[in-house]
Amino acid sequence: MMSVGCRTYKDEDVLAWVLGDLSGPAEDGLAEHLATCTSCLERAAEYRALDASAGACREGAVIRWRGFETPFGTVRIAASRAGLIDLTWQLSNDDEFIARLEARHRETPVVCDCDELEGAESQLHEYFERRRRAFDLPLDLSALTDFQRDVLGAASQLDFGEVVTYTDIARRIGRPKASRAVGNALGQNPLAIIVPCHRVVRTDGSLGGYTGGLQYKKVLLDIEGRQDLLPVAEQPPLF
Repeated sequence: MMSVGCRTYKDEDVLAWVLGDLSGPAEDGLAEHLATCTSCLERAAEYRALDASAGACREGAVIRWRGFETPFGTVRIAASRAGLIDLTWQLSNDDEFIARLEARHRETPVVCDCDELEGAESQLHEYFERRRRAFDLPLDLSALTDFQRDVLGAASQLDFGEVVTYTDIARRIGRPKASRAVGNALGQNPLAIIVPCHRVVRTDGSLGGYTGGLQYKKVLLDIEGRQDLLPVAEQPPLF
């Protein structure tokens, strides 16, 4: 909240000074005033921060996020300028998601977006409604390790309903003995559903693990027509 207390200059005067809209005696006078007025100095600092964030948004250097309702509950997604970076339905509120994004991207403003992520939301709805078999969305996995990117890249190449094992993925990335590490990398997949780690199972045919709970993996496999992998008693209800 803006500090108050100065009767000499109004908020719009301080803002004009920050934006460089003052000149001559007006500019010099306010600059001298800032040297002695704590209230105006604090307001100037806050306006500078807001202007910097706005400038970053205009230039695209920003993390955008959006939340929407799905059969899994509230799904929240986020994207950098390069593509999607996060998707989760495991957090209880927007503040937790924003805090996570801010912690991971300390130098980049995080803003709620109502337009640019609409396409990603629409594609996810189509998938849940069984009207979409593949996603056409840019992804940004630059924050991950090379190994994680290799694993998620291999998973991304799996077709709708195609199921392979952790060992298969390890072989595809040239690391045939790294099936356990593959499982760990898939367990940290920041873009579940879109990067279909649910299509990877154990060598013995059991489902293995899944982010947030195995019931979600069962639902996703059911959507993709792989009821053959689910015991009848465990098949999830359709929605």
